Amino acid sequence: MHLRLRIAAVLGVLVAVNALFVLAVLWAYGVLIPGVVAGAIVFARHGTIGFDLVQLPASLTTVAVLVVGFLGAQVYYGYRRVLADTRNGDGDADHAVGRIVRRLAMTADVPEPNVRVVESDDASCYTVGRFTDATIVVTTGLVERLDADELEAVLAHELAHVANRDVTLMTVATLFLEIADRAYRSARLARRAVRAPGSVSFQGRVALQWFFPLVALTYVFVAPILWAFPSIAQWATRTLSHAREFAADAAAAEITGKPLALATALSTLAEADRRRPETDLRAAKMQALCVVPADAVSGRSVESVPTPAQPSDEDERRDRVRTWLEGETPSTAGTSRGGPAATDTHPPVTDRIRRLQRLAADEELESRANREGST
Repeated sequence: MHLRLRIAAVLGVLVAVNALFVLAVLWAYGVLIPGVVAGAIVFARHGTIGFDLVQLPASLTTVAVLVVGFLGAQVYYGYRRVLADTRNGDGDADHAVGRIVRRLAMTADVPEPNVRVVESDDASCYTVGRFTDATIVVTTGLVERLDADELEAVLAHELAHVANRDVTLMTVATLFLEIADRAYRSARLARRAVRAPGSVSFQGRVALQWFFPLVALTYVFVAPILWAFPSIAQWATRTLSHAREFAADAAAAEITGKPLALATALSTLAEADRRRPETDLRAAKMQALCVVPADAVSGRSVESVPTPAQPSDEDERRDRVRTWLEGETPSTAGTSRGGPAATDTHPPVTDRIRRLQRLAADEELESRANREGST
């Protein structure tokens, strides 16, 4: 319940920031800049300023329509961008992964998503699409690295994202972060033109040539208004993403009844992730959709899926989790490729594993109490 309230609160903040962003842009270009120009002309001629800057740039109805349209455009464009590199899989795929997803969907009482198994040595798993038209993408490398229970736990984690509509939430959140950052950067065009002329794009040079007064006024008056939005959007995106990962972990543990299986799967994937060449994860637009921070893959779908290894027993998993946690250090516990940037989309793997470890301990205590109560 705490995670749900946290997600709802962050979503409320995100929607409010979207509305405030639209209102700020409208006010800046509909009231502030015209007011400054008109006030300067009036002051030059009459020595007084009579323009009122404290006013709405449009009616509340118009602002509301623009905010709703802004959010709707983000969802529409975000889906197109997320799905651009991924073809839908076959929802009736008759292989091990498809059968596991089908069974988990029935257990969780959610629409069965499509499944696409991609031939790749990278161990990756992520979900794209909508609640009623979702696709879980799994690589052969993931199937080969995990045992049957671990694979089931990872797929349950992805199914929880489908049930929680996380793809929709993160699509809007990450896209607004990009929009806010680009808007602030565009507002500082005049500064870039002076300090780094070579970094100005062709469109920027055209704007400087034909609309220099507006570009200058934008830098002086609009950029200070927009500077806070990227930071707020980044905080909201990071907080929302961390909360949704914890919620999906807890849901997967509840669906499968095997929290330690997900814990050992995360440790295995984290170790594999460290061995890959370092890349800037901030450039990977779909990393927030993966079970751990990783580049989403695209490739040829396969029909012949490797058979998952036999699962380990609970005592062995418990020892693996304890050994992995004891081997972590402050410098490696929360990092992955790209260093701290990885935690922008996912909480540290160590924190996720510790939570799953506590869930397993609670389940064991509850099971022991039930056995003692029945005797």
